[in-house]
Amino acid sequence: MNSRVQFLKNQIDKDKWQYDYPLMDWLQAKVIEVEEGEVKMKFSTEKYMLNPIGILHGGIMATMLDEVMGAASFTLGRPTGFATINMSVDYLQPAKAGDIIYGIGKVVRAGKTVLHIESHLLNAENKIIAKATANMIATSVQIPI
Repeated sequence: MNSRVQFLKNQIDKDKWQYDYPLMDWLQAKVIEVEEGEVKMKFSTEKYMLNPIGILHGGIMATMLDEVMGAASFTLGRPTGFATINMSVDYLQPAKAGDIIYGIGKVVRAGKTVLHIESHLLNAENKIIAKATANMIATSVQIPI
């Protein structure tokens, strides 16, 4: 097991992130499971995340999808970070305040500089509410972990 997988395993079920990441605190994200190339997180849908018609804002869903894909890329143990270069999102079901959402990110193909990744958001009934595919490119930003 590489050190990044272990780092995220140490994050499992913790309310506060081990490093300064206010976005993940705002999303109320919790790591549930981690393997190399795959991460599962839990998010709480709060009233401040809703759009004017009372459902989870699509931009927030896209952020959740992107975060689980980014976490999956992190687990590969590469020396530099990755950045999303494109992302396609399908919104399938709404979510409302109080809903618990599970996000799964998985690396489908890991090239030298470009990763192809997919993610899903599921509701408590295990139904897919949104899904995404993305490509991420290696950056020059070194990851100290």
